[in-house]
Amino acid sequence: MSQDVLASGQSFRRRGAVLTDLASIGAKRHHPDQVLTYGREALQLARATFSGYVARELQGLRTDLGPLARDARVVELGAEIDTLCTT
Repeated sequence: MSQDVLASGQSFRRRGAVLTDLASIGAKRHHPDQVLTYGREALQLARATFSGYVARELQGLRTDLGPLARDARVVELGAEIDTLCTT
């Protein structure tokens, strides 16, 4: 995880919220690299902690990905979020 952005003492829920917020900002700015960096970190956190809260935050991010639908990497991230939220 990006330790510059997240203090190591933060809860998993807080980390997940910050990561998904940063990814969402990237989506609104049409910056796929930012979306991928923070979205993937949030996805890894959700998988590692089995956090339903982080999974729900990622579902919210999923709705913000529309403008980047032509980027195959973002489409793949969206599919991974969908898989996480349906399993």
